[in-house]
Amino acid sequence: MTETNQIHAQKDPRSRVLIIEDDRDLNNLLKFTLESSKDYEVSSHFDGEHALARITEFKPHLILLDVMLPHTEGTEVLRQLRSIPELASIPVILLTAKSQESDKIDGFEAGADDYITKPFSPRELLLRVQALMRRTGFHTSVSHPVSQSPAATQTQSPPSPAGQPGSEKTIQIGPLTIYPEQFRVTVSGEIIALTATEYQLLLYLAERAGRLQSRDALLQRVWGYEGQLNTRTVDTHVKRLRQKLGDAGGMIETVHGFGYQLTEGQRPAKA
Repeated sequence: MTETNQIHAQKDPRSRVLIIEDDRDLNNLLKFTLESSKDYEVSSHFDGEHALARITEFKPHLILLDVMLPHTEGTEVLRQLRSIPELASIPVILLTAKSQESDKIDGFEAGADDYITKPFSPRELLLRVQALMRRTGFHTSVSHPVSQSPAATQTQSPPSPAGQPGSEKTIQIGPLTIYPEQFRVTVSGEIIALTATEYQLLLYLAERAGRLQSRDALLQRVWGYEGQLNTRTVDTHVKRLRQKLGDAGGMIETVHGFGYQLTEGQRPAKA
């Protein structure tokens, strides 16, 4: 969570959700559904042309983004969002009438954290939002309480100077370091900008380093869904994660026909 969002959270415990949907009836329905839960501060926007400006202004914790927007398509807005460091980690759920697997893969490759096909029920939408909020750590801790794998080393950061926060737990595997309390990842000291889902996927694998994780298990534990998303979803996110980690992406090994594991030994990163 960014410093700006932390300050806002102290003033207002509700999560901020921005709905970018040109269908005003649907936009209003989604806004009503979220506001009725009393957990969300909701703002609406209706086109893609000025979407980034509205995102920068509102600073949402989550975005509901329609794909077929006037002026600028939602997937293009999403690609632009992911290219801006201060906005890149905002979780995004795509809303679309396109239901083909290729459309979903395109959405995930553009940077979506989740994908909901129209028509959908307000309850499904609310459950998806709640699940993604849990993954981002806004309501709950981002760390999964599990026994630590021997391949992953937990360390305590050196004592902080007077007046600054104390030490924190880190997870280090080779050149990769994860700071769970800061939602931060570095490779050889360089900060890597990840989306909420990419971060949770990496954290989950790191906490179980050296232990094989099936695609179905990853879908259930990282996405919070069982049987609702195609396992290609996992493959697409792993591909993006490897690309962002650079040479360290080779630490994520594919076990064909089963899933993935994170190991300390680096191999050439796959596309």
